[in-house]
Amino acid sequence: PDITEQEFQGFVDDKITRRFPDGLTILSGKGQFKDSANVIIQEGSKLVILLYPFSKEASANVDAIRTDYKGAFQQQSVLRVDEPTCVSF
Repeated sequence: PDITEQEFQGFVDDKITRRFPDGLTILSGKGQFKDSANVIIQEGSKLVILLYPFSKEASANVDAIRTDYKGAFQQQSVLRVDEPTCVSF
């Protein structure tokens, strides 16, 4: 189902910010994927960028966010990409 901006922001506030209160970046875009029935689905997408010191707890929090998102919005999958990086603010 289409997810409204309000629904998504509520999820961010409720599920992501409480686990990663130091900040995040959200990018909006258009995506497509092949579902389990081999049908190409095109839909709006969100990319959430989290920068944090790696730990088992932080990694588990990211997986919990993915699980919560799949359940809340009836998604088959939620992409996760981990990449070590060096950042400075």
